Amino acid sequence: MKLGILITTYNDGDIILRCLDSIYNQLDEIDFPIYVVCVDDGSDSPLTYPHFDILRIRHSGRSYARIEGLKKILAENCTHFLFLDSDMVLPPGFLKKLKTVVENYDCDAFIIPEVAFSSYNNFWTKVKVFERNLYRVNYCRESGNIEAARLWKVLSFPGFVEGLEAFEEIQPTIMGIRKGLKIIKTQEIFILHDEKKVTFKDLLRKKNTYFCYMLDSDKCSKWDIIKRYYFFRPHLYHKENLKKYIRHPILAIGVVFMYLVLTLNFMWTSISRNLNKKKGMMKR
Repeated sequence: MKLGILITTYNDGDIILRCLDSIYNQLDEIDFPIYVVCVDDGSDSPLTYPHFDILRIRHSGRSYARIEGLKKILAENCTHFLFLDSDMVLPPGFLKKLKTVVENYDCDAFIIPEVAFSSYNNFWTKVKVFERNLYRVNYCRESGNIEAARLWKVLSFPGFVEGLEAFEEIQPTIMGIRKGLKIIKTQEIFILHDEKKVTFKDLLRKKNTYFCYMLDSDKCSKWDIIKRYYFFRPHLYHKENLKKYIRHPILAIGVVFMYLVLTLNFMWTSISRNLNKKKGMMKR
């Protein structure tokens, strides 16, 4: 096995250095070759890191940055590759355990659970961390609760969707399942994911941007996205999460309120954009 790791960054400051350090600090523990490329998507201050390959490109969005990074991994003849966000951290021993997972399961790809955390303690940050950790339950693939597979056999990977600027990390998984690839969720390893500071205003702005990308894009099915978000998510009703709601009722109420507002916001955005398109067509 030769593992490629792909990370993208854009104006992430010290956060990306923490991610890279979490990889570098494990290299002495592993007995297989590894190639790491970090694509700097045109940051204002160019990223420098002496231990890994840094590819600097003109700012073009995360999907394009990942495509460029994947080219480097293919050129290195990696058998497997893992793609990460800059705000992710590999816990100690992750790479050593990853090899065991790959050897124990004959799969095309793996969904790796993410454990959310944050150094901030405001209410909406705690709600977001609580909501993100609801994904940690195990489930069967047939449930329809599809998360992004981040660890792939290189030969099985269906590719990133060029030009897609929202929900781009889940599209290879959706395409892989349609092709009949074997994709499982592993429980042996996990990735730490820093939610940083979350405010409700910033959350609405971020999700509204995603909604607009999704509604305007012809590169993904709207229903494929919608049925896996908010109240459609089957994992929300898993028995392990029902126990969490009882133990943390205030945070659970916060999640319901957040989903309700975001769902209404999506509906309003969708209706408004459809009306604007019809008005534009009538003026022609």
